[in-house]
Amino acid sequence: MRALGSSLIIGLVAAMTTTIMAAVPSAVHLSTEWSAKITGKDGRKVSGSATAVPTADGAGTLVSVTLEGDTPGATRPWHVHSGSCAASGGVVGGGRAYSALTIDPKGHATGKATLAVTLPDTGKFYVNIHDAATAMSIIVACGDLARK
Repeated sequence: MRALGSSLIIGLVAAMTTTIMAAVPSAVHLSTEWSAKITGKDGRKVSGSATAVPTADGAGTLVSVTLEGDTPGATRPWHVHSGSCAASGGVVGGGRAYSALTIDPKGHATGKATLAVTLPDTGKFYVNIHDAATAMSIIVACGDLARK
């Protein structure tokens, strides 16, 4: 009788654990990774890439961007936005999370931003590279993020 009772309890615990794990939506967010190919706008020869991955604690998003072929010495503000390069949206994670890219003498730049939000596993997002802090409406390059 004890063996039957123990088996029943183990079975119930296993079933409850499976039900709880399936109901935890954040588990989906923790595995969502995004990447983008960045291309120049309006004939610019700028190119690069971007990735967005969950932070180690799963509470935010680490975004990395690289550029090449840009104007040496330029300073380029950049952000992840909701939407797409063709249908723009608002900045994700607040503008202060992003430090401007400084283009080196060879035309390259790299940057990182840690966002206090996670990118969900659905939706559309993109990376915009702006001309300058005084010319935010001019987009130098853009790339739509796609789930990996």
